Amino acid sequence: MAEESDGPQEVSEGKPKKSKLLLFIIIGVAVALLAGGGFFAFTTFFASQPAIENDDMGLEKTAPKNKAVIGEMLAMSPFVVNLADPKGKRYLKVTIEVEFEELDAIERAQKAKPKLRDMVIMMLTSLSFEDVMTPEGKVRIRDELLERFNHTLKPDRIRNIYFTEFVVQ
Repeated sequence: MAEESDGPQEVSEGKPKKSKLLLFIIIGVAVALLAGGGFFAFTTFFASQPAIENDDMGLEKTAPKNKAVIGEMLAMSPFVVNLADPKGKRYLKVTIEVEFEELDAIERAQKAKPKLRDMVIMMLTSLSFEDVMTPEGKVRIRDELLERFNHTLKPDRIRNIYFTEFVVQ
């Protein structure tokens, strides 16, 4: 009897080790198949395809991938004006950038820059402190300048006007 207890005892744990290894292999294969299937489904059904057009020769060409979201910009030098205040002690400093739809429009706008600066100065000096301090007032100024600039620069179109600096003192 002593011989039986002195020797190393063998434990039959072969089946649980094999079943855990087999479980991990099955899970790994399932994850790989799901990832591959998901990638295939995404590229097939959800990815945007470039538009294909035929040119004059009958050859296919693809649409340009990077369409400009931001138009061509023209930076104007800062404006420092007195506001229409009874005491005359309020100043406004504004820097404006104008976004055009076409590059050629900037060249033509450079020639009309003195006229555009005059419009901005005349409009801003007619405003009071209360007109320029509210967010609605700033939007109204932007809309008014956009309308005036588009009228002056016809047939060119201005996409938007941005205030890059707006300081009231």
